[in-house]
Amino acid sequence: MSDITTTSAPLRWLALPPSRNGILLALTLCHACVALAVCLMLGQPFAISTLSVLVMLGATLIPTFLLVLLGAYFLRLAFHIRPVRPVQRFVRDIRCVALDAHRLRTGLSALLVMTVFTGCFSLMKSHIPLMQPFAWDTAFAELDRLLHFGHDPYVLMQPLLGTPLATTILNAAYHFWFFLMYFLLFMACFDKNNVAESGAYLIAMILTFSLGGNVLATVFSSAGPVYYAEFGFGQDFVPLMDMLHRFNEVSPVWALNVQEMLLAGHYGQGPVKGISAMPSMHVASTVMMTAYAFTWRRWAGWLMVGFTILIQLGSVQLGWHYAIDGYFGAALALACWWAARRLARLAAPAG
Repeated sequence: MSDITTTSAPLRWLALPPSRNGILLALTLCHACVALAVCLMLGQPFAISTLSVLVMLGATLIPTFLLVLLGAYFLRLAFHIRPVRPVQRFVRDIRCVALDAHRLRTGLSALLVMTVFTGCFSLMKSHIPLMQPFAWDTAFAELDRLLHFGHDPYVLMQPLLGTPLATTILNAAYHFWFFLMYFLLFMACFDKNNVAESGAYLIAMILTFSLGGNVLATVFSSAGPVYYAEFGFGQDFVPLMDMLHRFNEVSPVWALNVQEMLLAGHYGQGPVKGISAMPSMHVASTVMMTAYAFTWRRWAGWLMVGFTILIQLGSVQLGWHYAIDGYFGAALALACWWAARRLARLAAPAG
């Protein structure tokens, strides 16, 4: 009888539902093993940028996130909840959050796992040209024209967006994406009120970036319109790049500097690497953020729909992507969101 009891304990443990962080860790470990295998195959060092990402988060992003959250909550107390003593209520509520050991423990561990994944993803993305040279640009440019009435999509956008100011606004939105993505990742890691949906968002980001930004980006290796001439595909997008340089003389187009850094890194003359067009991870991740925002508030979701449109337009106007890169990225994100929500339900009882 004692033997049965002894052996049933590990079986009961195996039957427990996986935690949210357990699923994130399992997916990240699988991704890291693939990244390690690729590095060994290519004879490249397995050097992930986890430490630099942690430094960026701790020194810059997380303090900024906390200031934004504290300011927003104080305004909510002052103008919406309106307690008798708003300052005392504010201090009390902040102390409750700061002393919530379970939230801090699970949130920090999730953030660490996501940081490790980010490092592995960046490493894999930088090796795409070594695994598969850029070969799909001509096909994607032709498909773009086929889907857009025989025109390059950026040409169709010029009556509305063909001005220096409009281009700068699109570029600002494109850069703001970076802050917003990390902000929502931070919020999802420490969310304890909507565990299933925040877990689905984190899982979906890992699925989308690993499948889209690594696997499919390697299979359909392409450089994008900005590098079309550089890699010998023709002069089709020279007018677009000439236009961006003219606009930059009037109103800043910061993307041009980033594009130069990526090209220098591609040739081994700089630390920033990762040229890849198909699918657009800017669009894919923004669609994911939109889906997550709808689980919080409908107005937030519709606001993110508008932001997604800006990102799609910006990806084309700034020469980063063919329009179909964004279409494909959006479809991939929705598929990964569907799969992630089902995976997250496994973790809901444990959460």
